[in-house]
Amino acid sequence: MRPGSSRAMAATALALGALLTTALPATAAEDPAPAASRCTPALHVLDRLPGAGAGSWGSESVNDFGAGGLSVGRSAGLPAYWTGSTVHRVPLPSGYDSGSVAAVNHRGLMVGSIQGPAGSAAFSYRAGTPAVRILPGGTYAADVNDRGTIAGGNESSDTASLWTGVTLTRTLTVTPGHTRVRVSGINSRGTVIGSSWYWDGVSEVSGSVGLVWPGGATGPGRDLRPVEINSDTDWYPNAIDNHGRIVGERTYAHADLAAETYWDAPYAKDGVQIPGLPAHEGKGWLNDISPSSGVAVGTAMFPYGIPPVTPIDQAQIWPGSGPVRALPSLAVNGPAGAEAVNDESRAGGWAYDGDPYDGAGAPHPVIWTCALG
Repeated sequence: MRPGSSRAMAATALALGALLTTALPATAAEDPAPAASRCTPALHVLDRLPGAGAGSWGSESVNDFGAGGLSVGRSAGLPAYWTGSTVHRVPLPSGYDSGSVAAVNHRGLMVGSIQGPAGSAAFSYRAGTPAVRILPGGTYAADVNDRGTIAGGNESSDTASLWTGVTLTRTLTVTPGHTRVRVSGINSRGTVIGSSWYWDGVSEVSGSVGLVWPGGATGPGRDLRPVEINSDTDWYPNAIDNHGRIVGERTYAHADLAAETYWDAPYAKDGVQIPGLPAHEGKGWLNDISPSSGVAVGTAMFPYGIPPVTPIDQAQIWPGSGPVRALPSLAVNGPAGAEAVNDESRAGGWAYDGDPYDGAGAPHPVIWTCALG
């Protein structure tokens, strides 16, 4: 569960009210809460925060879901959360002017990172409280599980950490040769995933490898297979579900390629690449996986491509087997990406209402209800 899908406040689902949707079934006012009988495929646009950061690339995104109508992420370049379609600003300490909520658990504990003149800080927050809580020693928090264990680290000191409350409870270790460690997820069993830059002490080059720290284990992170140290191939696990399935991508610099990939516990076999969207030549990655249903979402894109030479970014969903499916966009020439998914096939992310390469489009935080259709 990366930016921790399906966790959050035990609140009643809030009606979305009057929302903008695409020309899917006209259900703009429907509540995208988990009730299957009320679930209709639709793309909902959520409210945005005002501010100087509004409208810029990367300024808007739904990154995770909680119970009922709670979702969390980023708006106008600021950490934000939504109840239904209504946006709320996470209060920032003095001097901090940007950030993002990465994850939320089922009790409404949000985590993420904020930035200011003095650098970045990891934080936790609960809706309605007057201020965030800074996590000691951290520059980012990537995920939080339903037990309240927060996973993140410090990019300046190259450390990976676990917190409970605001107490640093464990520093995750790595074997010699691993540097630039970055944590990306934790599941309900306490299994942590991430990646690092690895040099085997022999090769002339180094590369990114996936790492997993099994829940309850105290040793260094294990390498996810295969470990390929060359100037071309890198591995990035992004999210883990409660069964231990990990999703992410493999990138190939020479081919301008990213391939959707998954690993299954006990991680004794190589990661499995799955076919991506044909229109994007199978290029893309998986950003999140639901806690229990095995559904994953991500973005089909050429890592270094620029339209119109390459297709625009396309949000996508994978049922856990079979082919990847495209999720609808707001505009024909508007890029979109999916960052979160829960067990009710509710996906979240961002979408442009026009072509940003022509200066005509603006980004919006969005939710796809009944995303498997």
